Amino acid sequence: MQTSAQPRFTHFARAAGACLAIATATVGLAACDSGAPVPPGGAAKNVTLVVPTSQAPWNPAYAKVVQEYQKETGNKVELRNFPNPDVKTQQVNDIQSQKHTFDVFQINEQDLAQFNVNGWVQPFNEVDPGYKPDEQIYSYSNVAKWDASKKVFDASGKITNLPLLGNVDIFVYRKDIYEKLGLNVPKTWEEVISNGKKIAEAQAAKYGGVFRTQGVPGTYSATFEFQPLLNSAGGAWFKEQGTDWTPTANTSAGVQAGTWLRELAQLGPSATTTMGQAQVIAEIQNGNAAQSYLVAAAAAQLENPANSSVAGKIGYAPLPQTPSGEASSATGLWSLAIPAGLPKERAEAALDFITWMTSQKAQTLFAKEGGIPVRGDSYEPSDISGAQQEALQAMKETAENLPQTPTSLRYGFSTEMLNATEPALQNIAAGNTPPKDGMDQIQTALQGIISKAGLPTR
Repeated sequence: MQTSAQPRFTHFARAAGACLAIATATVGLAACDSGAPVPPGGAAKNVTLVVPTSQAPWNPAYAKVVQEYQKETGNKVELRNFPNPDVKTQQVNDIQSQKHTFDVFQINEQDLAQFNVNGWVQPFNEVDPGYKPDEQIYSYSNVAKWDASKKVFDASGKITNLPLLGNVDIFVYRKDIYEKLGLNVPKTWEEVISNGKKIAEAQAAKYGGVFRTQGVPGTYSATFEFQPLLNSAGGAWFKEQGTDWTPTANTSAGVQAGTWLRELAQLGPSATTTMGQAQVIAEIQNGNAAQSYLVAAAAAQLENPANSSVAGKIGYAPLPQTPSGEASSATGLWSLAIPAGLPKERAEAALDFITWMTSQKAQTLFAKEGGIPVRGDSYEPSDISGAQQEALQAMKETAENLPQTPTSLRYGFSTEMLNATEPALQNIAAGNTPPKDGMDQIQTALQGIISKAGLPTR
């Protein structure tokens, strides 16, 4: 590694914070070449765009890219920052009132289905019939392509958004402890659990592992971290998304995933209901936890010597795979979309903005400023630290191996589902509910949700 890389990682830690991300296998998404794109309508008229964004650690990097967009195009952009939950509220109010305050929507992944089902965003080809995909933008399990007939994200769908940045889970572990005890990087969850027990027995760390087990109804918290367990067990929430929405939460695979969740939780603090993402990161930073799995963004915080006593001691790897050999991680994304009903000229300017933001030039600048590129041709490993490169490599391996069918919650009923899964999974992790009983509770709740939604089952 180049010695100049360390300051780059520190900058990355400030800018990326909890939002470090990587994308999945490429399938073609945006209309641009390796440089900045030409406006869809060929219009030379300068415009002003109002764009909402979340108050995230990567905002400074995003703002730098926006500045470059303004400089190159002559257009003006007004970025309006809102707390994460308020971004959705502001956009829903705007589209329902048809005030069209915003020219571009920034949408959390778990809300994408709702925006598509309700017709709040418009396909890019309706703005520009000649819009063509760009193979360099990662797919994230077809997150950009919405199949309206099946109400799922599928390769057959129309492009209604593009990822701005995303996230996957990766495995993190204390390299020094693993080396001292002669442990191998785990390939299965049984090995993760076994390694944790060996670490505890050797008293090499306060906890053999610490994991996110706090359930927060309506939010993608414990459920997000449970998803890799369910995927690795060969399970799924539903039989076949789009055609058969029969819930399958309490199958043997679901119960196995619940059992792993409980066994992982037992490696950490007894107060499992208090272990949210921030608490897990803190336990690793202070040296108490020897291993975990969490969003790749956390690497920035773990490697920042100002806040972490274990900087330089952490290793990174992909999570245990699914039975078919695919990546088991869930994804957590922010995407850009065009509001439905926007006047033609404004819609064209919005598409121009989105296309420019996902171009090679923009994404390379985004990476240099501490953001996370969504293009395969915008990574610059020579400019990053060894720790960041190792984390990025784990993310890239994960991203490129994600399945075509999404396993993350991209449903119009995601919030209602999370109201059921979060407390149930928290109780399983805490040992208050046996895994079988907890998954039965989720199964019953999902049956009611699917029936209420009127989705097809066989």
